[in-house]
Amino acid sequence: MKNTVSKGILFYVFMLIAVALGVLCVIGAILIFSPGTEIFGISYYVNHTSQQIEFVDDDRIDDLFDRGQIDTINVTTNYANMSIETRKYGFVEFVIEPTLTGLMTNENKDTYSQTCSYDRTTKTLSLTVLAPKMLLAFNDSIDVVLSVPESIRDTNLNINFNTQSGKLYLGNKELDNYTIKSLSMTAENSSTVILGSHTKISNDISISIPSGNINFKRDITANIINIDSNSAKIETKNIDAQEINIDTESSSIKMENITVETNFNYNANRGVLMITKLNGNLNNSEDVIISNISIGTVNGEVLLPGAKSSDIKIDELNGKGTISTESGNVTIKEAKGILWVTTESGKIDVNINTMTDLDTTSYNEEQGIVNLETQSGTININVANLLLKNYIKTTSGKINCNISPELNLIIDYNCTNNAPTLSTGLSSGESANQGKITMGNSGTDENIDITNEKGKTSIQDTYVVKTTK
Repeated sequence: MKNTVSKGILFYVFMLIAVALGVLCVIGAILIFSPGTEIFGISYYVNHTSQQIEFVDDDRIDDLFDRGQIDTINVTTNYANMSIETRKYGFVEFVIEPTLTGLMTNENKDTYSQTCSYDRTTKTLSLTVLAPKMLLAFNDSIDVVLSVPESIRDTNLNINFNTQSGKLYLGNKELDNYTIKSLSMTAENSSTVILGSHTKISNDISISIPSGNINFKRDITANIINIDSNSAKIETKNIDAQEINIDTESSSIKMENITVETNFNYNANRGVLMITKLNGNLNNSEDVIISNISIGTVNGEVLLPGAKSSDIKIDELNGKGTISTESGNVTIKEAKGILWVTTESGKIDVNINTMTDLDTTSYNEEQGIVNLETQSGTININVANLLLKNYIKTTSGKINCNISPELNLIIDYNCTNNAPTLSTGLSSGESANQGKITMGNSGTDENIDITNEKGKTSIQDTYVVKTTK
């Protein structure tokens, strides 16, 4: 009896579900095939109407361009894609192509709008495109295209794009070597910026997006480049700029050849920075940086005073390096110039050379100064050529030195408590309870000062070593 009642209840439940689904299907069909029809305050919205804007007020946009009456173009949207493209023929115009379909409530039914205005005082052309907020969007794309004839190659335009989310795309193939004054994009949500043409920005590039993608697909020349993003993926080709500023939380950054006249300022809490070649200075002005940094060649200065737990790798450093980490590792395959590296527990691995082939002469007075210091990490140092001054210090770590046989070294060792054991090929120092220094080499009167409190020092070679306590 109980089983029969249960089956009867389930039958009616399934029937109610089937009827509800049928009603929903009928309502959906009515909404879709009769756009604008309201059912329970909901309607199906469709807008695929493309529009060209050639006039603003009583002026033709193309005529304003010809007379040099447009300095700035502002485009504001809630969600849209903006692109700047050229055509072989035609006029300067905006082309707006909405692809909007979805369900919306009655109060948002007529909220799509597009307005174009012109301010003669500031020579500013402004376009605002606002799409409706849909309850359920199937397509919510709006393409805003600034179409410029191919004959206009150089403009003094400031282009500003402000959106909640969307994409900024600079150029089709005809836009190659196009020149504008400045380019700016600001977005509230995840967005994309693609600079696809070899475009010269005579003033600034400014990009501020919380996340998304920033891709410079071609070489870029600009004055100042500012990028502010929490976690965007950033990829660039070659960049030639006066200054580069990147402020991020955890972005992944991959760049090719970078030439910067003043500074490349990089501030990040975490993330990855990879540069093929840097001609200029890399600076970090913040106290904390947790990032993995890898650079092929640096011709200039690397200033990272607060690289908290960063792993830093440089293949070739021509100039000056000042790096301080807590637990990160520092690897410099070839250092020419001045080098100061300090870690708490990270490993320092450095190959030292002279800077005789360095282009700049700004470091000549301190040529060859090397200072490596760690509390408990390991220092591996290979000395290939004669250095002016070298200071190597550890509190409780380990020092390994490979020194070129033509060098004559004076080793100054110092201990706060006990002198370490000093062992060379021809002589030995005092015994100690903690630490060990082993060495053997030499040739001139230049100095390497090694301070070893509790660690182990090993200098590999076969020549005479003077030792002083």
